Amino acid sequence: MRFLLLFLVVLLGASETLSDVTRPNIILFITDDQDIELGSMEFMPKTLKLLRSKGVEFKSGFVTTPICCPSRSTILSGLYVHNHHVLTNNHNCSGPEWRDVHEDRVFGKYLHEAGYRTAYFGKYLNEYDGSYVPPGWTEWMGLIRNSRFYNYTVNFNGQKIRHGFDYESDYLTDLVANDTISFIERHMNEHPDEPFLTVLSFPAPHGPEDPAPQYSEMFGNVETHRTDSWNYAPNPDKQWLLQHTGKMEPVHVVFTDMLHRRRLQTLQSVDDAVQRVLNEVRLYNKLSNTYIIFTSDHGYHLGQYGLIKGKNMPYEFDIKVPFFMRGPGLPRNVSTFKPVSNVDIAPTILDMAGVPIPSHMDGRSILDVFSDVKGFKKRHNMTMEIEWRHTVLIERGKMPKLRKVSDRMLKQKENFNKDYLLENACKKREFRSPCSRNQKWKCMQTPGGRWRIFKCCEPVAVRQTCFCPKDGTNRKRRHDKEVFVRSIYDLDRSRYPIGLSKELRRQWQNELLQELFEDTILRNNSWYQGTFNRKKRNVPCELNGTCLDDPFLSKIDIRRTKVDEKIENLRRKLWNLRDERKKLRHARVTNTSTASECDCAPMEAHPLQSLRPQLAQNQPNRRRARWNSRKWLRNDAKANCNIPQMNCFTHNDQHWRTPPLWPSDLGEFCFCQNSNNNTYWCLRTVNETHNFLYCEFITEFISFYDLNDDPYQVRTLPHLP
Repeated sequence: MRFLLLFLVVLLGASETLSDVTRPNIILFITDDQDIELGSMEFMPKTLKLLRSKGVEFKSGFVTTPICCPSRSTILSGLYVHNHHVLTNNHNCSGPEWRDVHEDRVFGKYLHEAGYRTAYFGKYLNEYDGSYVPPGWTEWMGLIRNSRFYNYTVNFNGQKIRHGFDYESDYLTDLVANDTISFIERHMNEHPDEPFLTVLSFPAPHGPEDPAPQYSEMFGNVETHRTDSWNYAPNPDKQWLLQHTGKMEPVHVVFTDMLHRRRLQTLQSVDDAVQRVLNEVRLYNKLSNTYIIFTSDHGYHLGQYGLIKGKNMPYEFDIKVPFFMRGPGLPRNVSTFKPVSNVDIAPTILDMAGVPIPSHMDGRSILDVFSDVKGFKKRHNMTMEIEWRHTVLIERGKMPKLRKVSDRMLKQKENFNKDYLLENACKKREFRSPCSRNQKWKCMQTPGGRWRIFKCCEPVAVRQTCFCPKDGTNRKRRHDKEVFVRSIYDLDRSRYPIGLSKELRRQWQNELLQELFEDTILRNNSWYQGTFNRKKRNVPCELNGTCLDDPFLSKIDIRRTKVDEKIENLRRKLWNLRDERKKLRHARVTNTSTASECDCAPMEAHPLQSLRPQLAQNQPNRRRARWNSRKWLRNDAKANCNIPQMNCFTHNDQHWRTPPLWPSDLGEFCFCQNSNNNTYWCLRTVNETHNFLYCEFITEFISFYDLNDDPYQVRTLPHLP
């Protein structure tokens, strides 16, 4: 009997040792602000080879809230924002509620209690002050405050260490990789039979986007960020912020191109780090028993919808992230469109480690996605295929009580429906037919009651109809002859019947709707960023806006006019890039009375224009003062780059301290990338038949996008399906 008991004790001890040996190691890579929609992953070949080719790519990987601290809190806790209450990068970010309630229930704490050696290296939470080491981590190197590449402080196992501006010893991306490799070496030498969990939280490609010196000249001509929605603005069919954001100015275009380049450069060090860490694990023959997850806290936009840079938006470029998994039993070189989210990371890590998932967690184990894979199903003792979700929740802010969806949709129809807008506009005296000498638009109603829009002062190609006798008989045949006409005004006084193409009529209708929208913004003196998209008139006209005589033009005249317009546009762009300060001033208007090319639209709006009328009044004095004092220029810009309820920044040649640098001759500019009323709750659905995004905003605005037909969310559908 004693021998039998001894045998059982030995057997149990052996089984525990075997369990520790076979329990997988887990590595989580987190980047900061990395997009997937702008193509950044395609410039990380080492990571793609190690994770996409050797693992699973989730092409529908989302974050529940595209903001740094809320998203990171969700990754750690497995909770939605409305449950962990970290709503912004300030409110409760590493605050009392987080520390007292949620920080003690992160995945690292659960694995530490289950016998894992746990390590965390890099950025933690934006407001982490370094005064403590969070519970559950065997080894800790946490960045104090927000992402930096140089000149930062970390808490290393309870000790604050200050780093400077030396690449070899201070570059944070490399420091995260080096400390991780050191941890793995010590772990394998001192605790070879115990499993480990390590988190690598990189600062890249977050601002200030400092690349390693060896990568600072790469990607000079890469423009993958210029998607279909790039500089697509303004958007009167979208929420308030996008309604008030116009096309980027030339200096903004240069900025987005440079920023995209710098972001890609910073990711090269991340690409190196992934390879180095996995090579270290392979060195100890542990790679086949190690799960690897690679993702980002949220995506990013660079010029999409005219938004110069940032996150926070409920669109693919911000909510969609890189999402890769590799590990024992997982299929290789496979991609799936099943939607997964950052809320699933914590329960997935617990499931990988064989730790029960607490009932309070909102996410699910992503391992359930592979319940239909035979080898994986057998390895993890799955007895049945598990149904996976089709929809993920996207949220930003605290949900108020809103009116019924049907009431809000009716209100939007009145505000944004073309027929409503044209009906109201065409009843005004200024749009009556026929065109007068100073009239810009006219409306004509069809027998069916629909309004047709015509531009009075615009060169057009029309089809002139004539009837000619055939072979001396009384039979007539119709000929269509292409005639180039100076303007609709002159056609109204012509005896010739004409026809206009549907494309031209549609173009004019859209131009009028856009001008009605812009006039509303100017009339209300509301905030607007960017330039209005009013086309410069490409015919000679007098300063009072009336057109010249001689309505018929030749094809050569039309072509010459278009070439002249292109030359003029290029000249203006070059002038803007040489001296950005002049760009912020009103367009110069000549005082000559002779006929010349003129812009009959109001002046172009620039950032903060409607909020700074005093600058227009004192323009000459301001210009002279700025020539004499660059310091005054910076202080003035900062003072004026401050709008209530808006999140605004100033960019100048002091922002980037490492190459490639911002050209000083481009000056500085102010831009606003978010507003307090940009609060929303969305459903993102992906399955075999549907692929849509439905959002409700705190302003009671509703939007719906069918991404099968409109993958870049250019057009808001006027109604729900």
